[in-house]
Amino acid sequence: MFIKRDIAEFILAGAQQMPVVAIIGPRQSGKSTLAKYLFPKHTYLDMQDAELLDFANHDPKGFLKHYRSQNEYGLIIDEAQYAPALFSQIKVLADQDPKAGYYILSGSQNFLLHEKISESLAGRVYFYKLLPLSIHELKAAGLLGQLPAQIFHGFYPRIYQSNLNFTEYYTNYISTYVERDIRSIRNIEHVLVFKKFMQLCALRIGTTLNISDLATNCGISQETARSWLALLETSFILFLLPSYHNNLGKRVTKSPKLYFYDVGLAAVIMGADPKTLVEKRDIYDVLFENLVLVDLIKNFAAHNINFNLTFFRDSNQNEIDLIIETGGEIIPVEIKASETAQASFFNTINWFKQVTNSSALATVIYGGDSNQTRSSGLFLAWQNLDQLIK
Repeated sequence: MFIKRDIAEFILAGAQQMPVVAIIGPRQSGKSTLAKYLFPKHTYLDMQDAELLDFANHDPKGFLKHYRSQNEYGLIIDEAQYAPALFSQIKVLADQDPKAGYYILSGSQNFLLHEKISESLAGRVYFYKLLPLSIHELKAAGLLGQLPAQIFHGFYPRIYQSNLNFTEYYTNYISTYVERDIRSIRNIEHVLVFKKFMQLCALRIGTTLNISDLATNCGISQETARSWLALLETSFILFLLPSYHNNLGKRVTKSPKLYFYDVGLAAVIMGADPKTLVEKRDIYDVLFENLVLVDLIKNFAAHNINFNLTFFRDSNQNEIDLIIETGGEIIPVEIKASETAQASFFNTINWFKQVTNSSALATVIYGGDSNQTRSSGLFLAWQNLDQLIK
């Protein structure tokens, strides 16, 4: 079953303008499926195939010449990060024959963080980030579940396409990720310690990053902790939300907050289960906050909207969960897992709007089922997050 992806039309538009299109995102987020669906006449080449990989890395010029001669429409090079030798040769060929949309690259590592790759493709490529399914995409396909269950199921396409057991799926995902992806980037000797580090990160979702605390609790150096954190960012497991930078007086919090790209994966990594979610409200709250934040990122990316996301906290403990900066607007957003809309949720937002002279609509995203427009602002139901960007 193919689930329609909202970003598809922008990828197709980009393929009409640039010779190279790169689709990046987490492993199994649907990159290969989408690329083959959008470009059915292209030749599909998977760099996880040992024979193809050897050919590409040892003779990139011959590799591209061979497959270009077989297909005038173009090539899909999947998991392209495993064949870095191809990029400089693609640059040469794209300059010689800049046929729009000929090279479709996909990868589960962020090419933009690889200096040599990004330099080779500069001016010749459009990048698109494909994350796991959004709430809107699941809703459109009739697959969106109730909130608690949705948190545990997460948003990876294969769970919905194959009706898999989500706990088994994510457990296997973690093992495959550590044994294949991480070791392809860097040789990590102590795999169990690295998995513990991932769990410690998951248990700190929604909190400000404290490298010293992470390192101490994991029994590693701060340098190693920073290195491992960078690996998890590069391979789209987690990301950091920076603090709001405008000068609003003395502010204590400058460290970023930590979040995961998928709440289902995060829940399994932290060892949570449905019973835990009911008994420990704090875990439920942070996973809901994570779900909302990532879904907004998906929606902005899918509609090709430039955005900047931050959070705000000052020395007086005034805190805004999310500040959205887009189109010249500064939009303060509170995220509440409560199913009941409460007027008090707007208190800090209204304070923030006053000190920043913001005229944006105050918005609270909550765990209820329906939107409510009040004099203080908008209560936006979690199922309707795509409406925030319209």
